[in-house]
Amino acid sequence: MKEMSRFNPRKKDLIQLALVFAIIIVVNLISSNWFFRIDLTAEKRYTLAPVTRDYLRNLDHQVLVRVYLHGDLNVGFQRLARTTRETLDEFRLVSRGAIQYEFVDPATDANIREELREWGLSPVPVYEAEADGRRTQTNVFPYAIFHIDGYELPVNLLENLPGKSGAENLNISMESLEYKITDAMRRLATDEIPAVAFLEGHGELDEWDVYDITEALSHYYQVDRGALTGDPWVLDNYEAIIIAKPQERFSESDKFIIDQYIMRGGKVLWLVDAVNVTLDSLRRATQTVGLATDVNLSDQLFRYGVRINHELLQDIQAAMIPINTAPDGQQPRFVPVPWLFNPLLNVNMEHPVTRNLNAVRGEFVSSIDTVGSPEDIYREVLLHTSRFTRRLPVPVYISLAMVNERPEREDFRSSYVPVAVAMEGSFPSVFANRLIPPGIEMEASEVRHRSEPTRMIVVADGDIIKNEVRNRHGASPRAMPLGFDEMGNQTFGNKQFILNAINYLVDDEGWMELRTRNYELRLLDREKLSSQIKFWQTINVLVPLLFLLLIGVTLPVWRKFTFGKHKGVDEAV
Repeated sequence: MKEMSRFNPRKKDLIQLALVFAIIIVVNLISSNWFFRIDLTAEKRYTLAPVTRDYLRNLDHQVLVRVYLHGDLNVGFQRLARTTRETLDEFRLVSRGAIQYEFVDPATDANIREELREWGLSPVPVYEAEADGRRTQTNVFPYAIFHIDGYELPVNLLENLPGKSGAENLNISMESLEYKITDAMRRLATDEIPAVAFLEGHGELDEWDVYDITEALSHYYQVDRGALTGDPWVLDNYEAIIIAKPQERFSESDKFIIDQYIMRGGKVLWLVDAVNVTLDSLRRATQTVGLATDVNLSDQLFRYGVRINHELLQDIQAAMIPINTAPDGQQPRFVPVPWLFNPLLNVNMEHPVTRNLNAVRGEFVSSIDTVGSPEDIYREVLLHTSRFTRRLPVPVYISLAMVNERPEREDFRSSYVPVAVAMEGSFPSVFANRLIPPGIEMEASEVRHRSEPTRMIVVADGDIIKNEVRNRHGASPRAMPLGFDEMGNQTFGNKQFILNAINYLVDDEGWMELRTRNYELRLLDREKLSSQIKFWQTINVLVPLLFLLLIGVTLPVWRKFTFGKHKGVDEAV
């Protein structure tokens, strides 16, 4: 009887041990083919968007990503590197291994640094204060290069918005990772390049005026230019069209072609001036009068739900322009002064077009109003002025001498005046219940009175898309970067705004929504950290030790109690 009692517990223990090993093997087999992770963060920062997951599951290209954010990094960049690695891990698992990556330290190899320089990827200097008060500098390479089918594309992983702290910029960079990675892969792996077009024939900006943004758009699209003909379907091959600062009136036939293009789901970026005045003409004459300009689009835009007002806006938050302060006959001496007619427009941080975007520089900007209350059209302001804005109805007398006038606060009574609006929905036709204009070969039954769901963006400033051109009429004209401010040696968000606007207009799958991801920045309380650092250091050291001590004391007692009880039962048997 005693032999039997000694054998049964031993046999039972062996069976339990074998069962545990079997469970471990099964769990490992299942986990090797099925990955899951529970994301408990409030903003779901570790969860890929459905559009990303669908794209990765159907990815039929092998992708290699070399990340150069590696090596001797400070705490902030270590977080960015770790988040990049975690994001790429998620991409690799969802794509079933189609995406592979490696982290490379450029500091260890001069050839790598030279390769990055050839790509135009310069190191970012990072300054830190040491405990002894010294200030040290390290160079960081926050870049990744994507390789697909022999093609390569560099990506800057770091966002550096002026006015933001280092921690805020790093947090914004982590928010942007999913969009940047998917954007790079889609650009490299796409087989078909969509087309967009700049409209001509109405005094729009010429090729040199939009040279820089055309170069940026060409990385995503085939960019064409051309005037309208009598063919009402001439625009149907384009995903979007850009109407950049027209100066001449649109004919009714041209308006009809644009209207029917929109009715069939076409997208339009309107950049229209309501007042005829330019800074170049003002520099030549030192004074001018701003007059209302009519390009015959007011009724069409009104029908779609917006109105551009014939007025100019002055804003306390304004860009600088160079003014010659030297007396006549002496060597010119230019100094930067605020020019209130060049407002620095604030952006809507909740919209994918303008989220995490630097201020956009305007030039002789007008206001824009939404009109009507259509139920099937969604409208949202993208750009607006600051808290202190002044409205000047036309005609407006403008002189460079105005830079010497001190702005009076009581004159700037308006606030947050809209300058750009995004609209989405089903738009009514401006030609509903109207005759087809002469010259258009189209049957009345083919005219659409209500659009398919589509999008458009209206901006009450044509110069937002215009880059400066040096030596325009010389032998070698040169286009400056769009949004670059030589006076302040900074770049405003004009180029990224236009690029995002076109990407948003043609985005039918929801990729631009990835730009609205929001990671809450949870910073430590520096005051408490400095005053209570010894307390929390002590807690962090003692609590683990006390926990281990508690386990060391209670475990022998529990074992003695448990096995002593089993021994008594065996002896009784």
